[in-house]
Amino acid sequence: MTVVQVGGLLVVLLVCPCLGGLPLIDWITYALTGKQLEKLGTGNVSVSAAFYHGGRWVGVLAVVSEASKGIAAVLLSRAFFPDNSVWELIALIALVMGRYWMGKGAGTTNVFWGIVVHDAIAAVLIFLIGGISFTIFRERKTGRVSILVLLASILALRHPQETEYITVAIALSGLLFWIYQKIPDDLDLSPQEGNKDSQKM
Repeated sequence: MTVVQVGGLLVVLLVCPCLGGLPLIDWITYALTGKQLEKLGTGNVSVSAAFYHGGRWVGVLAVVSEASKGIAAVLLSRAFFPDNSVWELIALIALVMGRYWMGKGAGTTNVFWGIVVHDAIAAVLIFLIGGISFTIFRERKTGRVSILVLLASILALRHPQETEYITVAIALSGLLFWIYQKIPDDLDLSPQEGNKDSQKM
């Protein structure tokens, strides 16, 4: 491992968790509405909570902030390691861990947009096949698990000879699955009690 890659390792393992833990959603919601998400509903500081309690525009800004984190994590890794390397997935894992431990969220938006930058073809396949699975199952929790299975499977199929890459792809999906079991789902809240601006969403 070169000196540059050692620096990259430190960035991935130290900077990415801190990036994930930045409470941008909380700051945005509080700045625009005066509400603290950790004191409302499920207590999650998530994109769906921002939509639910803050309204459409707060939710949109929350998506942009979390998407930016996922994209930044991949690009930070790419500055030190080859494009589409396993380190980009490790950076996303580190980001998600920081997001959960410090930011009280799952990091789904982070991962989705990180995967778009990491492997756009895989992202499109996951989106299309996942959309079909949601249509078939019509059940949120089953659909979510199927997306995680797709994430690991499609990334693995895109790198069939790379055992290390496949292992990390499975670990990323497994981490998200584990976090989903640990935090309450904001979509279980009554739509009628949410912000009027975002009830339809």
